[in-house]
Amino acid sequence: MAIKKIFRFILIIITYVLAGALLLSYLSVYIPPDKFWPPAFFGLAFPYLVAANLIFFIYWLLRLKKEALVVGAVILLGWGHITHFYSFPWKHSKTPEGKGFSVMTFNVRSFDIYARGGTHHPEEEVISFLRKARPDILCMQEIYTSPHTVPEKKIISSLDYPYHFLSYSSTRPNGVRYGMAIFSRFPLRHRKVIHFTGTPNQTQVCDVVIRRDTLRLFNNHLQSTRLGGEEFRLYFPDDETEAIRNVKNISVRLKSAYPLRARQVRRLSDSIAASPFPVIVCGDFNDTPVSYTYHRLSKGLTDAFVESGKGFGKTYHGKVPSFRIDYILHDKRFPSSGYRTFHNTLSDHFAVMCTIYPPPGSPQKE
Repeated sequence: MAIKKIFRFILIIITYVLAGALLLSYLSVYIPPDKFWPPAFFGLAFPYLVAANLIFFIYWLLRLKKEALVVGAVILLGWGHITHFYSFPWKHSKTPEGKGFSVMTFNVRSFDIYARGGTHHPEEEVISFLRKARPDILCMQEIYTSPHTVPEKKIISSLDYPYHFLSYSSTRPNGVRYGMAIFSRFPLRHRKVIHFTGTPNQTQVCDVVIRRDTLRLFNNHLQSTRLGGEEFRLYFPDDETEAIRNVKNISVRLKSAYPLRARQVRRLSDSIAASPFPVIVCGDFNDTPVSYTYHRLSKGLTDAFVESGKGFGKTYHGKVPSFRIDYILHDKRFPSSGYRTFHNTLSDHFAVMCTIYPPPGSPQKE
């Protein structure tokens, strides 16, 4: 009997600890990581905390214990966050009327040049995929050009868009360049780049003239946490020392990346708020839907995945746990539909695309 009481007491402690951790993950979206970064770790762990709390909710519910009410209330409190991780198809509205335009964002990881070992031309596979998908507006992050292997002119001519905007954050002595690109079937005006201090990350900004509307497009590549498979071996460590070492490594990288990204986000959100035109904000945010980054950038905007996506919507499929870190956000006055994730292995990110519909009869804004 004493053993059962001890076991039950331990389960109750674990239940409340996990419920408290889930509540901390909710708070992480409001706390700037450059002011206090630890809550961001709980936001990163959000889907696992939800899963653990669900298990304990079912356990206590089957036993008709009050702990089920506590855990259930905590889970329901974060229902809005859950719908940003998992999109339920039955809640989506019908396809809007009128003529829409498609938008795609894709982190191409240097066209997979390094992962493939240079044995062939992986950029041709990426270009072939993009030509088949044929989005009206294409935003790419982590592009790679080289005067000998992947010339910029080859990328531009192969994709065959009438308008393009390429910008580079770094150039090596051998002519290899890394950066971002926007390709469009609509005119691009007032092009500029927001450079972030102390990092090669950047944001491209331009105005897109789409029939009777002008929209401001933000193509983003925000600070990466740069966690790899080795760090996440803490889930299955070879020994206790290795687990502790990996936890410390993750903590150091989070402590470094989150404050940088928070400062980038504030600068970017100020630019978005200052736009005289409706906006589309897309790209690789390198952060999950339960984060200060997402909460700040999505404020007042519609998330295309939430609007018409299905399932979990993960966009990163590297060695670390998979999350949705690539987004298409847009002005609430412009409905979207047909959100799609392309599950291929051309990069460590999946491309995502949706169709956005300007309101009928919306006037030209110049």
